[in-house]
Order: sequence, then C-alpha cells, then structure tokens
Amino acid sequence: MIAELGIFFLVLTLVISSFGFISPLLNKFSFADLCQLNVSRLSFLFTLLSFFALTFSFVISDFSLSTVQKNSNSELPLIYKITGVWGNHEGSILLWLLVMTFFGFILSIQKNINSQIQKTTLNFQNSLIFLVSSFIIFTSNPFERSFPPAVEGADLNPLLQDPGLIIHPPFLYLGYVGFSIVYSMSLATLLQKKTSEFLKYLRPWIFISWTFLTCGIGLGSWWAYYELGWGGFWFWDPVENASLLPWLTGSALLHTIVISSKSNHLQNWTIFLSIITFLLSLLGTFLVRSGVLVSVHAFANDPTRGLFILLLLLIVSAIGFFLFIRQEKSIEKQSSINLISREGAISLNNIFMLTISFTILLGTLYPLFSNIFFQNKISVGAPFFNSILSPLIFPMAIGMVFGPFLKWKKDDLFKLLDRLKILIILLFIISLFVWYISYEGPVLSIIFFVFAAFVILSSSFEFTKAIKFKPKITFKKIPLKRISQSIAHIGIALIIIGATGTSILKQEKIQFQDTGGITLIKDFKIQFKGVKMLEGQNYLSQMGRFDVYKKDVLITSLFPEKRKYNSSRQITTEAAIYSTLLGDLYIAIGDQNELNENSWTTRIWFNPFTSWIWIGVFFLVFSGLISVIRTLKKES
Repeated sequence: MIAELGIFFLVLTLVISSFGFISPLLNKFSFADLCQLNVSRLSFLFTLLSFFALTFSFVISDFSLSTVQKNSNSELPLIYKITGVWGNHEGSILLWLLVMTFFGFILSIQKNINSQIQKTTLNFQNSLIFLVSSFIIFTSNPFERSFPPAVEGADLNPLLQDPGLIIHPPFLYLGYVGFSIVYSMSLATLLQKKTSEFLKYLRPWIFISWTFLTCGIGLGSWWAYYELGWGGFWFWDPVENASLLPWLTGSALLHTIVISSKSNHLQNWTIFLSIITFLLSLLGTFLVRSGVLVSVHAFANDPTRGLFILLLLLIVSAIGFFLFIRQEKSIEKQSSINLISREGAISLNNIFMLTISFTILLGTLYPLFSNIFFQNKISVGAPFFNSILSPLIFPMAIGMVFGPFLKWKKDDLFKLLDRLKILIILLFIISLFVWYISYEGPVLSIIFFVFAAFVILSSSFEFTKAIKFKPKITFKKIPLKRISQSIAHIGIALIIIGATGTSILKQEKIQFQDTGGITLIKDFKIQFKGVKMLEGQNYLSQMGRFDVYKKDVLITSLFPEKRKYNSSRQITTEAAIYSTLLGDLYIAIGDQNELNENSWTTRIWFNPFTSWIWIGVFFLVFSGLISVIRTLKKES
C-alpha cells in the first residue's frame, strides 16, 4: 500500500506541475499569480511524500519493489538501507526531483522579490518539474513491482556502502539542481526585460548552488580517494568531468555577476552563463544515466532513458537559447571593458575557465564521437587533461594574484606596480624560498608551488589594507566580500599544492610482502604483520595489519581490508590511510601469493600534501557560505 501511495503522490506532482505549461493561458485570470505559487508548494509536498514512501519501502525491505530488490538487502545496516534510496538510478532521479521542487518551494515563499519575476521564474521551474516527473513515471518508476516478490534482495553496490556516499549525492544534487532556479530566473528576466533588478535576485541562488556543488565534488573526490583503493583523488573519469564542468562555468558566473552588479557590464554574458551552467548539469545527468560512457560512478545503462534525457536536454537547450537570442538585444549594454581594470582581469580569468571547460568537454565526449563516426575506440585519460590544462593554471594564478588589486573601470599598470611594490618584493623572496626547499624535485612541481604561494601571499596581503600603522596601529573592519574572495583564492592555492604533491611527487611501491617483511618509503618503515579473517554484518573481510615506524618509533598501525560481500559476492578494497599535513601514507592490500600463503600483494603510496586538497575545498565552501550570508543580509 505504501508503494501505491508513493506512485500516487508522484502522479499528483506530474499533474500539478503541468500547470507550468498551461499557465500562460491563465494570465488573463486574477488567480494566475496564486496558481504558480500553489503549484510550487504542492509539487514539493507531493514529491516529499513520494520520497518518504520510497524510503520507508527500503527501511522495511519491501522486496516486492524492483528497485528495493536490486539495491538493498535485509542484512544491510539501517543507514545503508536509507542510502540505497539514492544509490540507484530510479531513487537518485526522485531525489533530483525532490531537490528541484524544494528550490521552487523556497522561491515561492520568498517575500522580497518582484512578484512578476517570481511568477515567471516559477512558471519555468514548474515546467522543468513536469518534464523530470514525466521522465520518472514513464521510464524510471521507483515503485514498479516485481511478481512474484523476491524473498531476499540482491544488495546495494558495495562501493556505495560507505559514509561518504550518505552525504555526497545529496550535496551534489543541491548544487546541480540549484542551477535550475538560476536557469529559470534567467529566462524570466529575458521575458520581463528587467535585467538590473534580476541580478540582485539571482546572486544568492548562484552562491548557494556553487557552494553545494563545490562541497559535493569535494566529498566525491574524498570518497574516491579512500574507497577505490587506487591511491589518487581524481581520475578524469567522464562522470567526474561531468560534475566539474558546471562548477567551472558556475565559477565564471560568480565572477561575471560581480561585474554586472558593480558596473552593469556583461549582463548578457551573465544570463548566457546561467543558461549554459544548468545545461551542463543536465549533460552530466545524461552521461551518468545513459550508458554512453563507461564509468565507475555511472548508475544506468538504458538507451531508452538516455534518449529521454537527451530529448529533455534538447528541449531545455532550445528554449533557453531561443529566448536568449530573441531577447539579447534588449539587455542593457555598456561601453567596452578596459583590459587594465578589475573588470578586465575577471573577464580574462573567465575566458581561461571557459577554455578549460571546453577542453574537458571535448576530451570527455571525443571517445564517444570517435566510436560512433569512425568505429574507433579510444581512451582519453589523465595525460591528455594534465598536459592541456596545466599551462592554463599559470595565467589564472597571475589573475588571482594581481586582479583583486586593480581598480574598477580603468587602472594604470605602472601605478599598480607602484602600489604593490612591497608585495612584489615579498613574491620574489617567497619564490627563492620555495625553490630552495624543493629544488631537487621536478621543475613543474616547483613552478606550481611558486604560483600557489603567490596566490596565498597576495590574498593574505589584502588583509593588510585593514591595518593602519600611523599615528598608531589600528584595525579597520574588513568587508565580507574581501574576506570571502581571499579565502576562496587561498582555497584554490591549497588545492593546487595538494594536487601537485599527490600527482607529481607521490612515491609508490607494489610488491609481494611476507609476514614480518619491512618496506621503506619516504621516512617511514612499514612492517607487514599478516592478515586475519573477520566477519562483518554483511561481508567477510581479509584485514591486514601494518605497523608504521618513524625513526624506529611505532607511530600507528594501519588495517587495510579486502571485503567480499555475502549477497553480491563482489570484492572491494578498503585502503588504510595515515594522514599528516606533509603527506598521506596510503596502504591497500591485494591478493594472496599462490606460492606462499604468508605472502600478500601490498600497495603502498606516499602522497605529499594530499590533506591540503580537502582543506582547500573547506576554504572554498566556507567562502561560499560567507558570500551567501552577505548576499542574503544585503537583500533583506
């Protein structure tokens, strides 16, 4: 009965949201505005009830539902039964719809917004909800029953039975789907022709969506690092790339709207990026769920679903670009931007970010086109992306170093250098220092470290503007905008340091290791103490023990595992990691030596500065939260 209620509420969402399509016909009636508000509120309510029904079905292990039977098991811990709700295609799309209706609900109760823009935005948002709910009901019904009902479930994918996957997808969807409101509001602005007023309403949604997406990508990278057992944090996997693309264009959008709000420049570019960012979110959904690209993260391999999502992508793209091309001339335009100015620096940085986005998109989709048109299967991996994208990091870093110190509208390069003479001297000194402590390493790593140090120093230097030394030392209040900008740039620099250390400077040893055997790596001496068998709640484990010594002092013991799950019989690798600010000792255990039962394959890495990646992500998320709070306070 619960499942029937779930599909009933889902159908109600479809019916109610259909008013998003027909609302233009209702405009002549006085209840049109109220209609859009109620549609958004009811759509959220019905979708929430449907989601609760699916969650309850997973909790009670209702194996008469195909989705539950394929993605859960009675032995699963309760928390992973709940995770199983979105650990599959059908449930994750329902979560997508729930987030989309939630954002529509939030906009419907927002008070300090132009009612016409609010109504038109909800019109587009409800139309998107109608399309997504149609997709769920006709191709991805999570409440489909199987007969006869199964006695036991297959199991949740073991890779998803992890705390990181409890929060990673919801945060990622809050970012992905948050840009649907940005898209809808942009189209509403094109119709209403109220660009200047629209910008102040759009800014909070951009910051909120970007912050959630940043957090979601960071959590996903962290999960891949410790769960997949391959020793890295980013594989340039197609699905990883799909999440990075809207983040890059969203970052460009963040910078562009700063210009648009400050000087009314680039308003059409702001709307264009708003449209393109959501389209890239839909493209990522298509790549994950169509099966056209192979990925460890992919959910589905169903051409029917892929065609439906592709059709959805084409419809949303056609509407967005049609309205943009038709109304673009009506958007307020200003004089051209001076290159030597804050606007010029931001514009150049945006060009580099869009170039990176296009390169990643090309590298991700090219194997697909090569297979379709030339019957030639190729693989585009990390060497391509690293070699193409690395040079673009340098001009972006220079932009982050000097851009914040440029004046708006127009500046003089020589006057800028004069203002920053102390900073330039400090940059020279820190270059020598970084070279001195790392000159034995690869040249490329030294260059990356130097540029990262530049960004950190220049971002910190901004805070000195708040200090006055004459006639006595006093401190002025630092604007939140400057604080969030500096923290974000420092976060990027920390990620560059962590990625450089993990990618270029890492050390790796793979060997057969006898019980009692010792491996030396970096400053560590690692003694293999053997493997013991353990029984988990729904798996059997081969757990190794490694005692880690530094200067002949035992500092920790690490326990990597190989798990074999009872239902699916799938084997996973659980790495053990000892983290410090200087680097991670990362150990994974492999197969037993067939010729010696006391010998096992062990893989040991030392990844320098990996922790700085997660610290950098935290800085980015924190800067986003500051921007959200600042924007909301400003609008209230």
